[in-house]
Amino acid sequence: MLHNSINELDRRRFLQSSLAGVTAAFGVRNSATAADESSRSSSTNRSAANDVRDRLKGPMASITIAYNADFSIDHGSLRGWVDFMCDSKVPVLFLTYGDSELYNLSEREIEAVIRTVAGQASGRSLVIAGTPHGWSGATTDFINRLEDSGADAVNVHLYNKNEEEIYRGLSQISERTNLPLLAYESKFSLDLVKRIAQLPSLVGMKCHAELYRYYDFIRATQDENFSVLSAGQMKHFLFGYLIGSPAYLCPLTPFAPQLGLEFYEALKQGDINTARRVIFDYEEPLLKVTIPLGYPQAYKSALYLTGHYKTNLIRPPKKSNSPAEIKPLREFLAQNKLLGGAS
Repeated sequence: MLHNSINELDRRRFLQSSLAGVTAAFGVRNSATAADESSRSSSTNRSAANDVRDRLKGPMASITIAYNADFSIDHGSLRGWVDFMCDSKVPVLFLTYGDSELYNLSEREIEAVIRTVAGQASGRSLVIAGTPHGWSGATTDFINRLEDSGADAVNVHLYNKNEEEIYRGLSQISERTNLPLLAYESKFSLDLVKRIAQLPSLVGMKCHAELYRYYDFIRATQDENFSVLSAGQMKHFLFGYLIGSPAYLCPLTPFAPQLGLEFYEALKQGDINTARRVIFDYEEPLLKVTIPLGYPQAYKSALYLTGHYKTNLIRPPKKSNSPAEIKPLREFLAQNKLLGGAS
């Protein structure tokens, strides 16, 4: 009996020892696997960010929302417009808070628009999604839901007035998401821009600052992998490009992409005279007739008049442009042979 008891004890000790060894081995292997997966994920994130930086160049077309007569989103017209942009070789489609009316859309609608645009583009143009206005936790969840949407990067809308809160929010979001990010600049200080430019997943910033501050931001981040994007107008980008700004939101590109591309190609070739001619002949006359119409109403009316959208509606309480109000815009488009199906 004693001999059998000793044998049983030895057997149990052996099994316990063996199981402990196996468990330890699996533990080491699991830790190593987790570390490898984290490393691969980090490498993939860097690769995605670098790809966005490489492609984030030239005229960017704002994604303006198409509506049906009942103010529901017209995804069919939106898909047609995306095809037109991609076929025209427009490099970047950009969802932004103002032009894309994110303030007028529910979170579900914003996600649906992103999926429509990114799905239709299917890699032909770089698609920059946008977030609803919300706290950093909700923004993180929203961005993570977009991973399978086909969007290439996300424009993060944070409106905190406290710059430490803005930096903390962008840091937290960048740590908890995989998609490359852009910041939506709203009266940022030079110091804040320098700090966010060092966040590894922040590929750039949509800049709304006036001319000289825009230049300051470009110069301050020239040694970082960080793109300072002009929020609009060729005349701003004319000088911004020369000191390192890679892309700009163009008021002409959403309905006349050939003009936005002609301007950008002229800059790339150092042909400043051609670039200036596009500004003088097209951008400045366009702004004279669109400023009274308001934004994004003017862009929506241009897309309607050029035949891409079935209506030029904007959701109430904002007022849609009337036929009489868009008459000068129609005349501008007709004079430049840009008029489409609506009359």
